[in-house]
Amino acid sequence: MRTPRITLFYNLTQTEVTPPSATEIERKERWIAELQKSIEADWKPLVVKVLYEVFDPEVERQRRFFNGTCVKYYTIQNEHLTVGMPSNDLIKKYRETILDEMLGFELTLVGRTVRRRKSTSDFKSVQAWSKFLNTLEETLFDSAGFEFPDSEDFWKLVKEHGYEEAERISIERLQATMKTK
Repeated sequence: MRTPRITLFYNLTQTEVTPPSATEIERKERWIAELQKSIEADWKPLVVKVLYEVFDPEVERQRRFFNGTCVKYYTIQNEHLTVGMPSNDLIKKYRETILDEMLGFELTLVGRTVRRRKSTSDFKSVQAWSKFLNTLEETLFDSAGFEFPDSEDFWKLVKEHGYEEAERISIERLQATMKTK
C-alpha cells in the first residue's frame, strides 16, 4: 500500500453540499481496491476510519507559512547562510528547536523532571496560529535580531508566482539583506 490515507473535501453552504469531484471519488475507489488486495483473509478485515472535520484553508496557510518560510528564515539566519538553501536535515533540526523553545515545558514528577512539548496540530483556529506566529516573532526572531518574514508580502508573491517560487524569492531577498549587514 503506497498511500496510508486520502483526503476528500466537501464544500458546504447553508443550502448546498458539493461533494468531491468524480476524479477524487474514483481515486478513493482505487485506494480502497488497493487496500482490499492487501487483506490477508476474510477473518482478518482491515478497518478504515472516516473522520469528518471542518477544514479552514487559512489555518492551513498559516501552518504552511510556519513550517516552510518561518523555519527556513530562522535556519538561514542562525546558520548565516547568505547563498543557497539549507539541507532538509538542518531545516528539520531547527524546526524541532523552534517547537521545543516555543511549545516545550517541563513537567515535574516525583524524583525527576520530564521535558514535554505541545503540538502545532492543536492549533485549530486562525487566532491560535496568529498568536503563535506573533510570539515566535517576538521571542525568537526579535530577541536574536533576526528578520521575520512579512506574511502579507509573502502571500502577494504566492498569488503572483506560486508557493515554491514565492518562497525562493523571499529567501533570496533575506539573503541579499544579510549580505549588506
